[in-house]
Amino acid sequence: MGKRFAFGVALVLAVTGQAAAGLLPVHLTVAPEGTDFRYTYSIQLQSGAVLQPGDYFTIFDFAGLTPTKVAQPDGFDYATANSGPVPSRLCPTDDGGVANLTWTYRGSPVAGPAGLGDFSAVSHYGHQTDGDFAAQTRRQVDGHVDANVTDTRVPVPMAPDVPEPSSLLLVLLGLPFALALVRSRRLG
Repeated sequence: MGKRFAFGVALVLAVTGQAAAGLLPVHLTVAPEGTDFRYTYSIQLQSGAVLQPGDYFTIFDFAGLTPTKVAQPDGFDYATANSGPVPSRLCPTDDGGVANLTWTYRGSPVAGPAGLGDFSAVSHYGHQTDGDFAAQTRRQVDGHVDANVTDTRVPVPMAPDVPEPSSLLLVLLGLPFALALVRSRRLG
């Protein structure tokens, strides 16, 4: 999780006395697990929010998912799909060809602030990029649905190495000389 994001959350809390979002990913660790990588997200229920059965959060575009290696605290169910669910009026970035991870709460109501624990999934990829996290909770004041979308990090395949233009130029310049050398050895 970036320092700017953590600073922004701290600033909102300091200025308003409460968070502008119900659920937030407050910490991410990525650890090797065999040839794969385990992504562990620590999720925080913010002050002023209530988590009720049916509330959920989704991490969008989790590439390289190993579906049998997902973990969550008691009280949550896990599902994966290539789209949604998305709280109404929110527009997270979502590639329909990449798995989304959704955890839905099924326990007793919990009032924030509260740490909800660690949620993890395994990917074939250790390389990361910016991704979206969307959540639905309730407002403590009146019980109305509250939804948020925020940044997180997600795995992506590493881009293939692309030679620098100067390297390509050297190869192109040397190619005629290499061909001439091969030709002269065949004739000689």
